[in-house]
Amino acid sequence: MHSLNHFIFSFSLCLLLLEPNLQNVFWAAIFSLVFSVLIDLDHWYKKIKRPWFARRTWIQEPPALFLIALPIALLLRFLNPSFFYLTLASFSSHILLDYLCVFKARPLAPFSKLEKPEGFGIFVPATHKWRRRIKGKVSENYFLIFNFIFLLAILYFKLG
Repeated sequence: MHSLNHFIFSFSLCLLLLEPNLQNVFWAAIFSLVFSVLIDLDHWYKKIKRPWFARRTWIQEPPALFLIALPIALLLRFLNPSFFYLTLASFSSHILLDYLCVFKARPLAPFSKLEKPEGFGIFVPATHKWRRRIKGKVSENYFLIFNFIFLLAILYFKLG
């Protein structure tokens, strides 16, 4: 998934967990950016000799939720109890969206090299090259539309 999908979905989940006020919207945006968008920085690590979409490290696999996100969430809850939920919601939303892609997944990394040839295999990039390779699949741009609708629904019910 691309960064905008990660941000909007995570931001929506965070808003769902919080009372609607300006400070909470700010924190929802910060946690969504850090724990759902910036963890994709490993894709830019040039020493991994694979295409950009295959550079995903174990940080973006389900065990990282317990090995990385949970300890960080436990520490951050001492600053503000809602930070615990914001951290876990953002991090887990990233993992969920990554698993909607057709790229290789390593669901037990770093403990096992077991590879799944695809995530849930529904959403794929919308480039012409991918459309030729994977016929009949839906572009992740359609999921972006869902994310916007989800965000608008959250805002409507929280603020309306």
